[in-house]
Amino acid sequence: MSGDKSKSSFECLNDVSTKEDVLGFRSYVEAIAEFLTSEGTKPPITLSIEGQWGCGKSSFMKQLKEEIEKGNICDISIREFWKYLFLNKKKAGLPELKPLISKLETLFSSIEEKFSQNNGNELNNKDENFDPYSFENKIRAILIYIPSKIKRRKYFTVWFNCWRYEKEDELWAAFALSLMEQLSEQLSWAQRLLAQLKLRYLRLEFKWKSKNSISLHIFFFIIAVCILSYSIVNLVTILYLNSINQLSVTVLATLAGIIGSILPIFYFWKDIKDVIGNPFDFSKFVSNPNYTEHISFIERFHSDFSKIIKSYAGNSRVYVFIDDLDRCEIPKAAELMQALNLMISDEANIYFSIGMDRKVISAGLAAKNEQIFKYLKMDGPNHGYGLEYGYNFIEKFIQLPFKVPSPKSVDFLKFLPSANKIETPLNPSEPVDKLSVSEDPTPDKSPERDLKPSKNGNSNKETGTIDQNNDETVSNKQEIQNDKDCVEDYETSKLILKMVSSALDNNPRRIKQFINQFRFQRTIGKRTGLFSYNKGTAPENMWNCKKLAKFVAISIKWNSIISALNSNRVLLTILQEYALKPENEDKNLEKWIRDERLIEFLRYGCVEESNPSKNAAEYTLSGLDLSKLLQVSPVIVYPEESMSGSLLPSIDEMEFVRIPAGEFMMGSPSDEEGRSDNEGPVHKVTIKNPFYLGKYPVTQKHWTVVMGSNPSRFKGDNLPVESISWNDVQEFIARLNEIEGTERYCLPSEAEWEYACRAGTTTRYSFGDDESKLGDYAWYSNNSGLKTQPVGQKKPDPWDLYDMHGNVWEWVQGRWHANYEGAPSDGNAWDGDSTYHVVRGGSWNDNAMDCRSAYRGRYGPDDRSPNVGFRLLRKL
Repeated sequence: MSGDKSKSSFECLNDVSTKEDVLGFRSYVEAIAEFLTSEGTKPPITLSIEGQWGCGKSSFMKQLKEEIEKGNICDISIREFWKYLFLNKKKAGLPELKPLISKLETLFSSIEEKFSQNNGNELNNKDENFDPYSFENKIRAILIYIPSKIKRRKYFTVWFNCWRYEKEDELWAAFALSLMEQLSEQLSWAQRLLAQLKLRYLRLEFKWKSKNSISLHIFFFIIAVCILSYSIVNLVTILYLNSINQLSVTVLATLAGIIGSILPIFYFWKDIKDVIGNPFDFSKFVSNPNYTEHISFIERFHSDFSKIIKSYAGNSRVYVFIDDLDRCEIPKAAELMQALNLMISDEANIYFSIGMDRKVISAGLAAKNEQIFKYLKMDGPNHGYGLEYGYNFIEKFIQLPFKVPSPKSVDFLKFLPSANKIETPLNPSEPVDKLSVSEDPTPDKSPERDLKPSKNGNSNKETGTIDQNNDETVSNKQEIQNDKDCVEDYETSKLILKMVSSALDNNPRRIKQFINQFRFQRTIGKRTGLFSYNKGTAPENMWNCKKLAKFVAISIKWNSIISALNSNRVLLTILQEYALKPENEDKNLEKWIRDERLIEFLRYGCVEESNPSKNAAEYTLSGLDLSKLLQVSPVIVYPEESMSGSLLPSIDEMEFVRIPAGEFMMGSPSDEEGRSDNEGPVHKVTIKNPFYLGKYPVTQKHWTVVMGSNPSRFKGDNLPVESISWNDVQEFIARLNEIEGTERYCLPSEAEWEYACRAGTTTRYSFGDDESKLGDYAWYSNNSGLKTQPVGQKKPDPWDLYDMHGNVWEWVQGRWHANYEGAPSDGNAWDGDSTYHVVRGGSWNDNAMDCRSAYRGRYGPDDRSPNVGFRLLRKL
């Protein structure tokens, strides 16, 4: 081969699980590890790590296993600890020591509770005077480290790959053998010997029912041994020293004593030989199909399991990771699930984490138990009822369901170690001629447009205005934590349990399930920013623990709603609004809106004596961003859903943001740089009613599902749809409303669009006046590569709307007017005689001035351009 080839041309990625976080799992892994190792998380616990094949379940579990193992100080080698003793703060900051400092994190945390590790070698503790490298703290470290090397480890971990053993006739026996071997490997030889002795003692105690019985057996055994020893010695003495006459009588008496002592010894040995044998002798059961021995083993292992864990792990916790359960032959996977259910004991300090595809395992359970369906008046798994049976079995077994979160597109860049971190929107091998791309008409801009700088402004005044507005933007971006009700005190716990108990039928098992899942989701939520919001966000749009409790209760009692939310993100909002104002019943929602208990549960906290509650914002589930919770909530497809289809077929991830009511000044002041005359006069507009606006421009994926075709010039599911006319958009909206059975979708008016774009600001852009920052928020001519880009890749405006500046112009409802003289002040669409319709926001092919919040463009109703798309408004 000849020619200059780049190294990356010959790179090929492997497809194996990894302990390195390349898919953005870190915050979830840390949250789950924190929850599982918490003193308040009592065993036994079973956690499911769910997702389809190839979604990263194995990598997630390996990272979780490694995170838990960090709690074992004994895993720090003597060499590493010795190196720490000679470190100081200055040396600890060296990059080459970062792995060592990270490994010492648990030791430091044990020295000082306020100490925590951040990024491997940066201290992040409340006590700034704390120095883990001081002489005093090193002495403390020695006093902690030495006992940890002697004592049994704090956390044991066991990894079991199901698919490697799927050819064995008895998969559960292979699991038991692997479990015992790995526990033994994590002990020193002395600890292993003591564990074996303890296991034998516990088995004897179980066999003989009590410690007193053991003592009695041992007492008689010792007496028998003494009698036997005395008789043998006595016999030998008589044979050599006494006469034959005495011999006949004495020998017979001695032989009787020997026989009498051997018999109890024989029976004693027969009783204990199985107990003192090899405690890991499970291999003979691995491929033994004998049913009698099978049952005998299950019974013996079930009774023995907690004793084995207690002997080898003591009071330490055991975390068992079962991977690739769904890759086994389906009946075998179901068999192991049932065996694990038998193994769980209230006395065992054990935590299971199982990687699986819920639907596959449910199908296995259905296939294994198909014959019983006719007795349960079910039609069998072919009609979907078998899956429901499997789901119900899993629900009783899994206390903590968790779905592996989908990585963001930017996370996949980590697959390319040589990828250039500098933004390169245009591939060098695909040169684009700007003239060829922009041959379609750009928005018809007013001829009065003035490109000259404002005569009224001066540089000092402009600078002052920019600084002031930037300060305002920064203050709007300050984060607040909306988790004040997450403190687990008596009153808060009482309030939450009172709210959910009736919805969960006052069932003790479901209440326990709720408490576990609520604490679990709360821990993950704190790590992933569920309760973090920009200052100024409306309270009703923020998650708190009361709302989280409602969501968790719904996921347990009405899981079909969670399933439907994955295809219709506004479903919960619709149900909440119906609960508060039961009008316009939707036939698609009939099974939920007729559930009085659900409706009453949604009303809880929002209504007081038939009147709206003053604390409704703390309880309402309307207008919330569900993405963080839905991406970790397993989806269960129920038979009736698979037959009838979802509420919004295949249109998933169409997200909306609730825009509050309010007022703003529409248009641009006369001294704004780049201003056109059609942007004035500035006038006050009042938006009386809140509404939902698309978080992103409508994508080609959504357009294709509704319309059946994709007219866009630049193709890609997550690219904004473009090359569509105003009339095309009206047809799309009509079809979408027909699918949903509503009349709530439409285009925003020009005033509603600008109100949402400004998001409370009065500056040129939603982020301020500094044009140099536009590239952080918008795709425009300077950075787009002269084509559209996937939605949601830039920063959002203060109200969490993406791509309001740039990417594509957006159609709005209403007609073009040369200026705002006579414009409505209530935010409604402004009709008129013009043949043009308005577009807003600028595009990939426009300069920075055209992307300003106030800038206006126009097209004819049948014009199509690769510069123009739209976003949807959904009425409350």
